[in-house]
Amino acid sequence: MRIAVVDTSPLINLTHLDLARDLTLFFDRVYVPRAVQEELNKKGRFRYRLNKLYRAGFFTRCIVADAFNVRLLRDKLDKGEAEALIQAQEKQALFFIGDERRARAIATSMGRRAVGTLRLLARLNLEGRAPELPGLVQILRRDLDFRASDEIVQQAIDLAAEPI
Repeated sequence: MRIAVVDTSPLINLTHLDLARDLTLFFDRVYVPRAVQEELNKKGRFRYRLNKLYRAGFFTRCIVADAFNVRLLRDKLDKGEAEALIQAQEKQALFFIGDERRARAIATSMGRRAVGTLRLLARLNLEGRAPELPGLVQILRRDLDFRASDEIVQQAIDLAAEPI
């Protein structure tokens, strides 16, 4: 079973583009840690959208059991990222969906495959489920103050052929 745990930023980005449900192409289940849920609930419009994703049965709420390990990671990461990484261990999720460089590096060191918004969007485009990546990035930059260099966008396009 292909299990992932998601951080806040990619979930916001994918939901904003109405592409979050398309993650079913790559994963069987995506867990949303409590800290991520709390961050999303602060953004009123995303609360409603997130509840719709939960009802679809693919996204699942989860609670971290090992609060001590979360606190250890809090020196380096925000609460959502820390909970997502510890939850990935607890749920034996192979994938961590996150955009922050440090969190992705820690995920990799923990034996998880780190996948970010751009990589997912580029792959969705290749699968015919999303428009071209530069246009999507332009929408995210305009609407959500998304920050990624054109070089990073091109790297994601170049990697799109590799399966997630």
